[in-house]
Parts: sequence; structure tokens; C-alpha cells
Amino acid sequence: MSTNIYAFYNNKGGVGKTTLAQNAACLYAEKNPNELVLVIDLCPQANISQFLLGGGHKGYVANQKLQASATRRNIVGFMDWLLAGNSGFTSLQGSYLTQVASLNPNVTENLYLIAGDSFLESLTLALNFATMNPANIYAWSEYVTAIRRLCDLELQNSDYDEMTVFIDCNPSFSIYTQMALVSSDSLIVPMMADFSSLEGIKGILMLLYGKYPSAAVRNYASKVVTFTRQIQQFGLSLPKIFELPFNNFTTNLGVATAFGSVREELIDFAYQQYVSDPSIFTPAHQPPQNKKDFESIYISNVKDFHTAGKVSASLGIPLHRLPNQNSYTMPNGEAVKIPWKNYEESLDHVVEFVDKL
Repeated sequence: MSTNIYAFYNNKGGVGKTTLAQNAACLYAEKNPNELVLVIDLCPQANISQFLLGGGHKGYVANQKLQASATRRNIVGFMDWLLAGNSGFTSLQGSYLTQVASLNPNVTENLYLIAGDSFLESLTLALNFATMNPANIYAWSEYVTAIRRLCDLELQNSDYDEMTVFIDCNPSFSIYTQMALVSSDSLIVPMMADFSSLEGIKGILMLLYGKYPSAAVRNYASKVVTFTRQIQQFGLSLPKIFELPFNNFTTNLGVATAFGSVREELIDFAYQQYVSDPSIFTPAHQPPQNKKDFESIYISNVKDFHTAGKVSASLGIPLHRLPNQNSYTMPNGEAVKIPWKNYEESLDHVVEFVDKL
């Protein structure tokens, strides 16, 4: 049995990570019907859950029912169970998975969800206190590895031999985000071609891998408890950077010129990080010899979905299934036409991204 976990994370919000994660997970599940494909929603807004559970109002209502159930078999239910003294668990009492196809016929039967919950952010203080338990010096380590153990046990209790997991992370570097990252094998960092994304990547390198921008910052960090130091103290591993997708990629001539300039600067920076320390990147079959090689391996483009994205999100239909029709009825009864040619390039980009997984 094997479990492979991808975390979609950027400490800068609004970079399209949820849209990419949901479409990648749905397409990957369809291409790999013999795998258990699991989406874990670790964002309190629960947008990916809303999409998978039917989209728009339908998905919202379905997720509210999961939150209101007595068993609360979602991400908050799992966190509650951990907080009840089970952080070192080696078995599960029941499953936290929801089979998405039971509520949304637009996805394949092998796609499952650990649904998000708006109460997750409210648990942060309790989780922080629990990781500092003076009666358990291993508490922090137990919590940050809990999602990995959860996934492994869910797979063992299933009829599948392999599992691929997609975690939609919150931009904040809260304890539950740390739980997602430490439990993951691979890190996908969606970006925009703007200077905020450059600062976001610098922040990730500092937070996760201890890549400080100056000697002064490194000296300051040596005097305080940091995430990197905790990782080293407990002998834990971190996910490798797997892909840096550029969201809202554009081929419009005027916009593309400005986009390309900032994009090149971001790629230059990422490549220099690879040259400095390739160990933080997923090993390539053929290691890149130059920036062009690096870009072909670690950089993706994801074109803006525009109208297709709105229809997809409102109806819970993955992008790759939209070509089944060219007209859709929105929840308010209005018909919307979206000819395939309007989003063909967007779909091609998603397919190319999933083919790398």
C-alpha cells in the first residue's frame, strides 16, 4: 500500500490554489480509477468542499449538513478527536471520508473528501495549547504528523491499494497548515506573476526550509523557536517543492508583455534557489542543467478559466467535463453558453499539470 500526498499552499492568498486543486483532483481521479483519490479541505472557507459537494448553494447546504451532524465526520471532527487525547493514535474509530459521487454525479466514484468546516479556525488556540502539552514532550510531533497517519489508516480500511491525496491549505501558517505540510510528500505553490508572489515564495522558503534572506535574519532566528528548528529537533521531513504553477497565465499580447517580465523574475529567483539547494525540490529523472530545463520540469501555466470557471464552481462540474455541453443552466435558471474554444487552452493547461503528477 502506498500514500502520496500533495499540499497546495502559498502564504499569499488569491493565487488560485483551490481552483487548481479541485480541478486537478477530479481529473486525476478520472484518469486513475484504481486509486483512492482524497481531497482534504484545510481551509476554513471550505470552498473546495462546496465545489465537490455540488457547487454553489447545493454544495454549501450539503457541507452545512456535514457540519451539523452529531458525528461531524469532517476535518473538525478529526481535530476534535485529536484534542480528546488521541494525538498519538494508531487506529481510527470510524471514517472521516465522504464519497463525493454520492452527492455530486459529476465526479468519479473513487474521489473522496474530508470536508472543510468553518469552525476550524476557532480550534487554532486549542490546537496550539495541545501541542505544548508539558506532560507529553512529543505532542507537537504527534499533531503535525497526524494527517499522514489518518491518510494511511483510511487507505488500510478501504478496498484500494494506492491513495493520492490533495490538500487545500489555508494561506495562514497556523498549526493545522503545519499539520498539512509536514504530512505531505510534495508541495505545489500556485503563484501569480506579481511581486507579491515573489515575497510569498521568499516567505515559504524562510518558514519551511529556514532559507533566510540575510545573515541578520538568520541570527535573529537562531534565538527563537522556529518551525524549522522544531522539524530538526524531532527528526521530521518536509515536502519537496514539486511544481510552481503560474495562475492567470495570459496570451493577450499587451498583458502578456507585463506578465512575462515579472514571471521571468520569479522563475529566475526559483531557479537560483534550486542551484543553491536542490534538496528542497522533488528530484527530477534528469536533473536540470540550466534555467530552461528547470522551467520545463518545475513550472506550469494555468490560464484563467473566466466564464467556464464560474459555471464550473456554481454547478460542481470539473473543467474537464464542461465540454460535454456548450450550454448550462445556472442555479438561478439562467442559461449560459460556453463554447469549448473559449476555455480550450485553460483545459489543456490543467491536463498538462495533472500529467506531471
